[in-house]
Amino acid sequence: MKKIAAFLVAGLILLLAGCSRKEAVETDYAATAGGQDIVISFLEGTKSEGTITAENGTYSFSYSMDGTLSIIYPNGYTYSQKDMNGGIASSWPYAETAEELGYIDGFSLAWSISSAPDGNASTKTVPVIVSLLIIAAGIWFACSPKSIWWLSRGWWYKNAEPSDLGLVVYRLIGCILAFVGIISFFA
Repeated sequence: MKKIAAFLVAGLILLLAGCSRKEAVETDYAATAGGQDIVISFLEGTKSEGTITAENGTYSFSYSMDGTLSIIYPNGYTYSQKDMNGGIASSWPYAETAEELGYIDGFSLAWSISSAPDGNASTKTVPVIVSLLIIAAGIWFACSPKSIWWLSRGWWYKNAEPSDLGLVVYRLIGCILAFVGIISFFA
């Protein structure tokens, strides 16, 4: 009985893991920062570097291995920011010169980059038919545990009957399967 339960759980996990599909996600993200409309373009397949196009020029950005975000302004100035123990450490303020040239402040750009959706994201979904099959199997296990017992063990023996505990375990497995099927259906 333990082998069957382990087999069903392993099969369910493999089934759910194998039923995924990748949906196309845009690598360009439109946002507003510092009162300007910007477009954040991530390098294909990554969220760690890219460019920001604004009304006043193109900024480039990249993350280093220690988590520091560096933003290079159109005039060559580099703004850097790092999250440290719940605080933010940033480079010397560039507000005066940035405002004179019409540039967006680094903190607003960093916020826009970090809040952009992941350009490399994939969403995993379970097809509806798989969810319905899991629900049906769960209902079968819960409503007719004796037939499930016979398919798994009963045919091995002549004139054998399942124990009450065995039937309870099959009913419990059925309830769990039905619950997982319902969750996967609505997910």
